[in-house]
Amino acid sequence: MVTADQIPLPAMAEDTTGWSEKGKRPKDGDDETGSTPSRPSKRQSSTSKSDGESSVVRTPSSDGARKVAKAAATAGQRDRSFVSRMGFPALIALICLLGISVVVIARSQREALATPRENLDHWHAVYGVYNCMNPGEGDAKYLQPFLSTDDATGIHSHGDGLLHIHPFVSAASGDSAQLRHWFAEMQVEVTPERILIENVFDPRQELVAGEECADGTGKAEVKILHWDFDFQALADDRPEPEVFTEDLGLIKFEHDREVYVFAYIGENTDLADVPIPPADRFNTLNNVSAALDYNPDSLTPIDSGVDGGDTEEPADE
Repeated sequence: MVTADQIPLPAMAEDTTGWSEKGKRPKDGDDETGSTPSRPSKRQSSTSKSDGESSVVRTPSSDGARKVAKAAATAGQRDRSFVSRMGFPALIALICLLGISVVVIARSQREALATPRENLDHWHAVYGVYNCMNPGEGDAKYLQPFLSTDDATGIHSHGDGLLHIHPFVSAASGDSAQLRHWFAEMQVEVTPERILIENVFDPRQELVAGEECADGTGKAEVKILHWDFDFQALADDRPEPEVFTEDLGLIKFEHDREVYVFAYIGENTDLADVPIPPADRFNTLNNVSAALDYNPDSLTPIDSGVDGGDTEEPADE
């Protein structure tokens, strides 16, 4: 019979962790005291870890300096970014402002050059038809003023020796305010080849270029003589007129109180010898437009203060 002492005890598994149960004999190299080492506590582990990290020492002063430097760098970036963001809109605003200024200036110049304006400006100019075939001197050389009831454009005459220029259609205003409209209203043709008058109120008359003038000045030519202002034509030291010999119908009205002579004159005629239109036409001009006095010290005429207006004109105009 097998007794309890004879039953072999099972072998214990080897402790691979290096730790043994209490009272186990230490192996070679173990603590000779015979005491079993205990497992380190979590508090001890955390203490050891903090001791290892304590090699980098941070002081309050170094942390503050670092924060200040970082804030300064960030602020500089923000400032540059702000300037960049504000610079582009400012540039766009400047471009827009310049564009608006150019448009305003261009528009004002265009309006200044586009006179007479439709249904706004009302100008008058003295005119006369000089005929070298007429006998006599001075006023005797001029044909009677034209008369016509046609008025499709607002550029016409009333038989008073004046051009009335107050366009009421765009086709006869601005740069299109030209002599051709007046020729059409008066039923008159004025070209380098001839002056033809055939309206129902005046005797038909044709003055053809190339004919010998009765005053001995040579073969006749058709020219338009022009002075900017009446005071120039009336001056004792009258300046030479502007002379047109072609595209006569395209001459543009520039301003109030001009003077035009539709001249049928000899080729040898001295323009200084051509008399200006009769004086009564200039008197009529003063009744309908503010008079201008010549000032040799100024490049522009001076208003004499004479009241203008169209008080003498027919009611149908």
